[in-house]
Amino acid sequence: MIPTVLESLLLLLLRPWKALKIGYWRITGRRVRARLQFREAAAALPFAYAQWNGRCARADRAVLASAVTEANDVTVHLHFARSTLPRDFTRAVRSVTRQAWPHWRLLVTSQGGNMPELPDDPRISALDGAFHSYGAGLKAALAAAATQYLVPVQPGCRLPRMALATYAIHLRTVPAGSFPILYGDQDEIDRFGWRRNPWFKPAWDQEMFLAQDYLSAALAVPVATARELRDDESDEVVVYGMLLRATLRPGQEVQHLRRITVSAPRNHWCRPDAGRLELLRGVLAVVPGTEVVAGPFGTASIRWPLPVSVPPVSIIVPTRDQVALLKTCIRGLLDRTRYPNLEIVIADNDSNEPATHAFLAEISADPRVRVVTWPHPFNYSAINNFAVKAARGAYLCLLNNDIEIISEEWLCELMRYAVRPEAGAIGARLLYPDRTIQHAGVAVGMGNAAGHAHRGLPEHAAGYFAHALVAHRAIAVTAACLVVRRDRFEAVGGFDEVALRIAYNDVDLCLKLHHAGFENYYVPSAVLIHHESKSRGLDMAPGHIERYRAELATLQARWGTETYCDPTHHPVLNRGSEVYKPEFVFCASPSDGSIPADDLAALRH
Repeated sequence: MIPTVLESLLLLLLRPWKALKIGYWRITGRRVRARLQFREAAAALPFAYAQWNGRCARADRAVLASAVTEANDVTVHLHFARSTLPRDFTRAVRSVTRQAWPHWRLLVTSQGGNMPELPDDPRISALDGAFHSYGAGLKAALAAAATQYLVPVQPGCRLPRMALATYAIHLRTVPAGSFPILYGDQDEIDRFGWRRNPWFKPAWDQEMFLAQDYLSAALAVPVATARELRDDESDEVVVYGMLLRATLRPGQEVQHLRRITVSAPRNHWCRPDAGRLELLRGVLAVVPGTEVVAGPFGTASIRWPLPVSVPPVSIIVPTRDQVALLKTCIRGLLDRTRYPNLEIVIADNDSNEPATHAFLAEISADPRVRVVTWPHPFNYSAINNFAVKAARGAYLCLLNNDIEIISEEWLCELMRYAVRPEAGAIGARLLYPDRTIQHAGVAVGMGNAAGHAHRGLPEHAAGYFAHALVAHRAIAVTAACLVVRRDRFEAVGGFDEVALRIAYNDVDLCLKLHHAGFENYYVPSAVLIHHESKSRGLDMAPGHIERYRAELATLQARWGTETYCDPTHHPVLNRGSEVYKPEFVFCASPSDGSIPADDLAALRH
């Protein structure tokens, strides 16, 4: 897509050296580099998000103009609490009356019985009574709602102009008798009233929802489901509690709409809430031994129980010389790993340094360590497959020899997920030696292949809405530290020794497990240091580039990664950046962050 004149002028005015550099790349024929740099620079310009919103709104209005006119009513609930500023309440009401979708009903409740003046609109109703809490008001609104869906607007929040249209149009595509919970993306309102800091959310993930409430603020919920909410929960968690219980029931569908459907107060997304932790403890008490503790940025960290008798784990460490790295890794496994039932299988790939042989002979005296020999050219996939055959454990931990153990509980944390019946590959949070993130899950499709999510962020930084700090499902994780049940590794054929000898074999393994119906998980509480590629070298080094390109082509052909959109990512986020960055500059169609493409097709036939 050709850059707009406005974006080009703004870039030249505000970032002149950057604009000149991009112009140089373009003039000298390096157009791909120029285009990528322009996209990144333009997305960071002032008002870029506002311009993007305007483009999406114009595209959405065109869709509405071509849509059929049959009404699909949605009820909205607003509650006026004693702590609510009249100004904020008035703006919230105005955000409803200005909706582009006209088929709505607004039910208003008041905590003290002193209802503010409301617009004279037959679609607005004030429910009689003094409701002691937001939850009580919401329950009354649900009882009075005559529609199938209700949009609860939390205090301080507002609805963007296309919010109800997004929900209503999507509901036209839902099969009769199906009532999924719908949630959208959200942004924030700054102190000047500008919309900023959009949160383009991942697809529905129950594990992530336990750790982080990313639904409640931007929600359309089936009235029949919401009417089951309880009275004994605090205002802050009443919606989350209803959603938690509903989504834990088998068969409840949850659908993500890639559209901003609420504007919330600043830092609304990361408010700490002790009530939510207590709620989680109560609900998860059905799994004895589960612990819930507060996590960073308002999240929760859940420690699932291990079996009383922990299963045996074989830790497989391929190596070739690099004895200093190997010593650090093995000593950490033996001396600083608390898991009580493990063996270490060192797969020696034809080491030739005397110091390495001396260390292997020394360490083999420990009954927990065995050394097997692979005297062939380096083939990461073949070495691991060979070592798996020699392993005795019911679970495998694939571990690079350049991993450094810094936490005694790392393997216990991974095994809490690995023993779950649906578990596939389980991955850790890996840090560079400077304590920045090297791996926080793999996003398939990033860079048209696969990339390490959140790479380079500081260890404890929130990054993109704390995604790197919460446990969640992942399509893939790195085999630099990966735990998997042995029988499942073998059932999908292990690593591809022929077409993916060195690169992308772990992504391929994870995709095979995912395709077979297993769930892969990223576990941030398992933290290790990774001295990345110190042993095998870098893929882009001159001697490796041709092999790497062939393996990349295999991944792309086998799994369609050039067009793949990872559920943990979002189409509006820059596919070329491992740090999650919105790409506001290009909105070629409403499907780029607006009404989903499937919904557009349903409207236009």
